[in-house]
Amino acid sequence: MAISGGLKTADALIARGINVDPKCSLCHCYAETVSHLFFECDYSFTILTKLMFNLGFLLLRPNVLRIFEYIKDTKDKNKEFYYLLICSSVYFIWRERNERKFGGNSVSSTSLALKIKVVVFSRIMKWKSRDIVMDLL
Repeated sequence: MAISGGLKTADALIARGINVDPKCSLCHCYAETVSHLFFECDYSFTILTKLMFNLGFLLLRPNVLRIFEYIKDTKDKNKEFYYLLICSSVYFIWRERNERKFGGNSVSSTSLALKIKVVVFSRIMKWKSRDIVMDLL
């Protein structure tokens, strides 16, 4: 849904005539769009760089499609791991956004990155090739 624009971010709701706060619930600085929420937002980008160390070379923050293209085009044999990491990140960042917007609770980017690592770790423990991927966490 993040790729196809199906998430009900502030910009999408405003376009439908629904009156909502246009600011990002994570950083409170910029308008909330899918692109901003998952990659342009400092909170989200901090999480992603903690999880994927090789993103640090990107001068411009990519959108969801560019990250998937980067993974697809890489020669790395751990593509499934990186896809799992990005999809898990998008899921948990969206949940954090909703918790802040509707629940009034928040966690730091460090805590959320750790939570994502734990979930991804538990998932890859079921993989046959887990020993190869373990060094990436």
